[in-house]
Amino acid sequence: MKHSAILIHESGRLQKRGVSDAVYNAAVRIGVHNLASERMEEHFSPHCCWHWFTTHLRRDGMRREFIQELRGDSRREAIDIYDHIDLKELKEAYLACIPQLGI
Repeated sequence: MKHSAILIHESGRLQKRGVSDAVYNAAVRIGVHNLASERMEEHFSPHCCWHWFTTHLRRDGMRREFIQELRGDSRREAIDIYDHIDLKELKEAYLACIPQLGI
């Protein structure tokens, strides 16, 4: 199944399917989405993009309220659902605190 061209409503606004198509087409171009695969880890959906977007903005130091605004979230906690902690990042943060603990 090939994704169609981006769908734009007569009002000029991007339709929901257009967003999906844009994400899928970009993911196929960079090699992170394989529609023919049955393996979930080879699929990159708009939902995956939401996780990636949130995690990378936070890792690059963007303030939570800015991420919340960009995402259009009404609840502050929604960011926590989509943000993923990298084990390397966790280890570095932990080791940075050890001297402060006197250990």
